[in-house]
Amino acid sequence: MKICFIIPSYEPDRKLIVLLKEILGKTDKYIFVVDDGSKNKAIFKDPIFSNNRIILITHAINLGKGAALKTAFNYILVHHPDILGSITLDADGQHAVDDAINVSLALNEKNELVLGARDFSLHDKTPPLKSRIGNLLTRNIWRFVVGYKITDTQTGLRGISSRLMRECLQIEANRYDFEMEMLLKAQKIGISPYEIPIRMIYIDDNKGSHFNPIFDSFKIYFVILRFSISSFLSFIVDYSFYFLFILMFSLPITFSFIFARFIAFIFNYNINKRVVFKFNQKWSFYKYILLFMINLFIGSIFMGGIELYGYNAFYAKVLIELILFFFNFFLQREWVFKKD
Repeated sequence: MKICFIIPSYEPDRKLIVLLKEILGKTDKYIFVVDDGSKNKAIFKDPIFSNNRIILITHAINLGKGAALKTAFNYILVHHPDILGSITLDADGQHAVDDAINVSLALNEKNELVLGARDFSLHDKTPPLKSRIGNLLTRNIWRFVVGYKITDTQTGLRGISSRLMRECLQIEANRYDFEMEMLLKAQKIGISPYEIPIRMIYIDDNKGSHFNPIFDSFKIYFVILRFSISSFLSFIVDYSFYFLFILMFSLPITFSFIFARFIAFIFNYNINKRVVFKFNQKWSFYKYILLFMINLFIGSIFMGGIELYGYNAFYAKVLIELILFFFNFFLQREWVFKKD
């Protein structure tokens, strides 16, 4: 077994049976179906599950799509350690089997992560507005935060190498945010996604999906906006000490800026290293020190001018932090915490 299919499912309907029949009819690959704690088990008693090419794995309770995928990854890696990789697709019939086969062929050509990128021009009818807006927004946020373009960051049709499957077992996310974390994990270990266009079969405007537009979208965006959150927290630390040094200790503006910046530097480096970029190389610290010195130089000149001309020191602090936010983000992403 070189490549297999994985189908996570929660409360599936007859579309799952139709999908399984088509895969069995068009390929000779094994299919791992994960019942993610469905309350209604009737669909899993269908005779098709007696086929020896379908392996059913069951969760006692609903743990989420990411947890279902990790369960399948672990089972496959344990029982089939020589496998090349797997193809994941959704249980609601929204992925064409022919497209899944094309993804498997691309994975077989030594690509370690193949993404079936939804091409809206291939659809027979206009996709739901929430799908188009969600994909457009996430794609552009991803490109800004991570630094390279992916056409479809939320696709469920993926070809995943055994190496990446193994790495994904370390991801803590268990729901839809798991798939975004997978992309970040791939980037961290030096895997570049390969995309092929696919068509998306929207049935009843995607009503069968268990994706929560508010809760799950927030978790997805949180994955790719961790830097913004860490920077905001660092700003709170920085601004609080800046305020303290000026009002409580009556220090000059420039000195208050330098001392507050140093405290925020310690906080920001640790949170970015451990939470945002998850980067362990020790020499990143020396790069960050250089970035810190550049920040001090730029900020001190700016704050010195503010003090000289008598402008409001607190408004000026907000302005310089906003400017330095973008400067720091790109340098940290592309230099301080970037893998070779």
